Amino acid sequence: MRIVHCSDIHYGTEDPAMVAGFVRCVRELSPDLVVASGDFTMAGRHAEYRAAAAMLGSLSTPVLAVPGNHDLPVYNLVERFVSPLRRYRRHLGPVARDAFVGGPAALLGLNSARPWGLSFNWSHGRLSASQVRRADAFFEKHAGRPFKALVVHHPFQVPEDLPGFRTIGNGDAMLEVLARHGVRAVLAGHLHRQFQISRTLTLDSGARDVVLVQVSTLCSRRARDQANGFVVLDVQGSDAELTEHLWDGSRFAEGNRSPLGDAQS
Repeated sequence: MRIVHCSDIHYGTEDPAMVAGFVRCVRELSPDLVVASGDFTMAGRHAEYRAAAAMLGSLSTPVLAVPGNHDLPVYNLVERFVSPLRRYRRHLGPVARDAFVGGPAALLGLNSARPWGLSFNWSHGRLSASQVRRADAFFEKHAGRPFKALVVHHPFQVPEDLPGFRTIGNGDAMLEVLARHGVRAVLAGHLHRQFQISRTLTLDSGARDVVLVQVSTLCSRRARDQANGFVVLDVQGSDAELTEHLWDGSRFAEGNRSPLGDAQS
């Protein structure tokens, strides 16, 4: 099974050449699933959402998506507080799902974006206790699928050289659930930084590894210190091989390839 994982498309700051290059690349790769881990828009505008929905619909493959903090309305505060995901559901609901079960895989997407927070920076993410329980029930139900993954927007680990970012709220409780159910990976974005790192959790049954897979911004001009890109996971049983695809100025070229869980920077 082949999964393409992208994030932080940010329509409103997108490079059209990168968008077109991604669509071409996905069609050539012929994945079984595209995972898009949030920030489809820059400010949650309807026009940005329409563009994102049209692009995802053109891929002709199932899409699992979750919202990011930029997908909540920025300029309509009433809507942001009263119905923060209304635009997301209206535009992306017809072309994306929040869970996928097929072949060897079971993937669950959860919304970690919040309309406000107890700080001046409302971009930080959090998982609720009910979402932890939902993940517990979902992965219990699909225990027979060898490859299991959680999809969220916000990271479970933040590199030291990215000040101002926070790890996802209630992340430790979620990681314990994931490890207990043998969930192999967490697919996330937000940092505009591409890397993978294993977290080892010690349970009564022994040590379990959960691999945190972060991807760069797909096609926004707001890249930080890495090229725009995405990753491909070729799933084999309970494991996978991960291949980077990075923008080289004209196309998304294949880069590093490694087993899922091998440390990368």
